[in-house]
Amino acid sequence: MPSRARYCSNACRQRAYRRRSATASTVVADLPVHDDAFVGREDELADLLSSLRRHRLVTVVGSAGVGKTRLAVEAAKRVRRVEVRTVELGKLTRPDHVVQAFAEALGVYQRAGVALLTTVLRELAHRRVLLLVDNCEHVVEECCAVVGALLAGCPQVQVLATSREALCAPDEVVYPLHGMAGDAVRLFVERAGSQDDQEAVAAICARLDGVPLAVELAARLSRSVPPGELVHRLDHRLDLLSDSGEQTRHRSLREAISWSHDLLTPREQRLFRRLALLPGGFGLEIAEVVHGGPVAEPLLALQAKSLVVRENDGRFRMLESIRLFARERLEEHGEHVVTAERIVAWLCGKGEPGVTSSILEPEQVRAQHDEYDNAAYAFERLLEPDDERRLLLATMMLRVCFDRGYFAEAGAVLMQVLGQAAANARHRTLALEYASLLAVHEERHDEAVKFALEAISAAEDNGQQSIMCRLYRTLATAYDSSGDVRNTAWALRRSIEHGKRNGNDVSVAVSSQNLSWWLLEQGEVSAAGDLIEDALPVLKVHARPDVVAIAVHTAGCIALERGDLATAGARFAESAQLSSTDPRAVLESIEGRAVVAVLSGRYELGVRLLAACRQMRMNWVVPSETWWQRRTTAALDLAAESLTRAAFTRALNGGRAMDVTHALETALDKEIVREAVLSDRQRVVVELVARGMTNAQVAATLGISHRTVESHVHNVRTALNLSSRAQLVAWAQSN
Repeated sequence: MPSRARYCSNACRQRAYRRRSATASTVVADLPVHDDAFVGREDELADLLSSLRRHRLVTVVGSAGVGKTRLAVEAAKRVRRVEVRTVELGKLTRPDHVVQAFAEALGVYQRAGVALLTTVLRELAHRRVLLLVDNCEHVVEECCAVVGALLAGCPQVQVLATSREALCAPDEVVYPLHGMAGDAVRLFVERAGSQDDQEAVAAICARLDGVPLAVELAARLSRSVPPGELVHRLDHRLDLLSDSGEQTRHRSLREAISWSHDLLTPREQRLFRRLALLPGGFGLEIAEVVHGGPVAEPLLALQAKSLVVRENDGRFRMLESIRLFARERLEEHGEHVVTAERIVAWLCGKGEPGVTSSILEPEQVRAQHDEYDNAAYAFERLLEPDDERRLLLATMMLRVCFDRGYFAEAGAVLMQVLGQAAANARHRTLALEYASLLAVHEERHDEAVKFALEAISAAEDNGQQSIMCRLYRTLATAYDSSGDVRNTAWALRRSIEHGKRNGNDVSVAVSSQNLSWWLLEQGEVSAAGDLIEDALPVLKVHARPDVVAIAVHTAGCIALERGDLATAGARFAESAQLSSTDPRAVLESIEGRAVVAVLSGRYELGVRLLAACRQMRMNWVVPSETWWQRRTTAALDLAAESLTRAAFTRALNGGRAMDVTHALETALDKEIVREAVLSDRQRVVVELVARGMTNAQVAATLGISHRTVESHVHNVRTALNLSSRAQLVAWAQSN
């Protein structure tokens, strides 16, 4: 059973209930969004939900286009009180990427020396999750292995899969899905937006065997071709009822695509086939490049005929079976080479800023993420191994791999390009930089420094001064990972020097934030504060939210060290909001709010939040930086001294039962920062200090350790914003 959430008051409980009631029934719902209505399938939906209530693995099996995914999504929406995650396998071109797809859906990152599947199993060991695993048919064996391991090792995990064939996994329940029968007419009318010629519509749906994809294609075409005429075209172009076997239905789907293709104008057909080399989807810009001119009109025609679909992010893509059909037409017309060349040139243009700029703009980063699958396809299939442009495409892929945690894939790409590229290749600099970052991740410290220094040397030889700020920052990361404190600071200062010289304001701000954190760790709070205050305005305007969140957290820590709890609390809240979509990144900000809560006298609340974050760090294997861990541990020690044992234990247990959503909501409580309230023990310590006792004498009098007394004195001074022991004595005498 899932852990029951605990609340600090009835008001908190009621507020959380209202928020849950105002949203979906699931705890977290990560599901595909459809703009059109779900039509029919009431009986199938009820049957599928019944199976999900009784079994942990249910696979919806049926032919292409029969509506497996749509039915599964609708069922997942109706499952209550469970986290839902979608694992999309349809875009995978390599079976060995299946585990990675599961990890990405769950936000799990690979750890050095630990198999990714092992990390996924640890992540899900204590989570109640329904995984919607979509489009398994081309990776059945690999998917079966991963699902089997999850069901065996994660007792609260449930899987709803869609596939053209069963997974053949232990305890699998197969739910076969067929055509829509009577509901097909309702679907046709809804998609066509017209109820004209009901008799002809019924005939069309019958001939199409009620397969939703074919019905929808026909419905959209009926806007330009009357249903009565479509009936006669079906006689000549489609034969869906010749055999009820799956292979026949597959051939019929291809014929349906062919029929739709034949109804396109020559201009529409040209665009259709040239989009076949973009498996990662596309926007208007690249569509115009491959087409050689404006595409708005033909692209809308393709969308209207369901030959391309528009996704939630505004990009278009072809369903895989349609894309493969389009690629055949591309080969037939002898346009593969020229289309591939256009795509590669355009992708290289998107990768070029990484070579010429010390830091990318957020929109440039988004573009590289959007085109990752297309870049990978071009890297593997559209270019010869000795084509230097593969090196530039590789740097695009590496950027995204590091952002998404695809470290194994990044290593494989680096092995290819570093071994093949010429030593003086212009883009080799970036590959060396990523080799350094990968070595840092894998704790190969000496190699990390070596690769970073090689990257700097290559950039100097190639005259790439504009990226020196970033390269020295990478070198600082390598030195820091090896514990070389002196060289870390030196590299960061060199980074800032180069950045200022080259006008890289944003990159300078990032390096300044890193140096600020280093200074804070060394106890140079004033210098750290000056740096971060200069960097923050630049980062807030130009940097990605995750970068801004890190800098704002650093500013919060500096305020905390200065004893300014109000500012610290506000900074940590801002950082938490900026990183709220990343459960791992938000932990430090929640902890910051927890420390502020403890220093403000809200001990139980602070303990709950700190315990929650420690539990999640342990489950997700997210270590805390040493300096920050000392601060959170000191806050827990202070709370333990200030609370009774029963209250402290109660708070610990309550925190361990929190999930990240509940912890974040609690941490953002506006009343978390209030006027400091001293505990009874703290007041006794202050009274004894006011009498002139030393810390050692206070410890002996109270029977506690000298270190505990020092902690109490420090925390009281911080909470009351007092800079000296004399001010503490004066405060005690006046209160």
